[in-house]
Amino acid sequence: MEYKMKMPDLATTGSAVTLLKWLVEPGAAVQRGQMLLEVETDKACMEVESTATGTLREVRFHPGDPVSAGEIVAIIETSEVAASPAHSPTPKPTKSGGMFARNREAAAPPVTASTVTTTSAVPVPLSVARRAAGRRLQQSKQSIPHFYLQTSANAGAMIARRKAALPEKLVWDAFFVHAASRVLLEFEQLTYRFEDETLLPANSTAIGVAADIEGDLYVMPVEGAAQKSAEEISREIRAAADALRRNEPGGRKNQPGLLTITNLGSADIETFTAIINPPEAAILAIGKIRPIVVARGEGFAVEQRVNLTLSVDHRIVSGKYAAEFLGALVSKIENL
Repeated sequence: MEYKMKMPDLATTGSAVTLLKWLVEPGAAVQRGQMLLEVETDKACMEVESTATGTLREVRFHPGDPVSAGEIVAIIETSEVAASPAHSPTPKPTKSGGMFARNREAAAPPVTASTVTTTSAVPVPLSVARRAAGRRLQQSKQSIPHFYLQTSANAGAMIARRKAALPEKLVWDAFFVHAASRVLLEFEQLTYRFEDETLLPANSTAIGVAADIEGDLYVMPVEGAAQKSAEEISREIRAAADALRRNEPGGRKNQPGLLTITNLGSADIETFTAIINPPEAAILAIGKIRPIVVARGEGFAVEQRVNLTLSVDHRIVSGKYAAEFLGALVSKIENL
């Protein structure tokens, strides 16, 4: 069948990219995930991988041409089986893989003297998304003075509101985006960014939601979250995740926000610390909701609680300011 490959959205400004060169000649076989062409964005030179397996039959652009996101750049002759992500030759992530572990899953035999010499690791090329995320996170960890604050919140109000919304099943992240966006209205300094020894206001109204899609890490922006309900935010997050899974060009645009929410509760993680997504001032890490015995008056009670860990850029805010923000966030979460 004829597969029309479209240019993903690689530029951060929405502008067209410039095609530098094709890495595969027409008529050659290509694999899904194989680097197909090289482009220059508004920020850097990047390689674009093929999104199908088959034979490269036609290229629609030539070196030096501007290419906008969503334009068809190549025609790949392929079979339905080869084009399906379920049959992709790209190694799949393990259940606990995330962006740092896209190793091939296999039932390994017991290690013996004979198998040690015959088995070998399989090189796994990094996707464009993983390379970009790796560069940003490395830059963040090396250049931003992180500090961390940890607390917990009673999740009872979230659980009750989620049940009340049935049959519409709200994503948990919607509640944290809903709460954080409103608290940030009272803590304006956390919406600033550090640049050239100066604090500049962020030109954004978005709260980002980190998403692991087939082993690649993306941040989905929720624009104007402070003016939206948890139900509206939940639908927006689901739609953005679906767009990423369908490899829609507009779904992969990198857009800085005010704050990023990252949640590993579904992976059974109670507490973790996250790396700030530059140029933002902070990132909020969410753990699993679990029953905890707490003191209440002279007795004890069981509450459903969730751990919150805030990673903060110390150049932008002080520990006391960040602690006050986190306390206000807990209050908002507990009184949704």
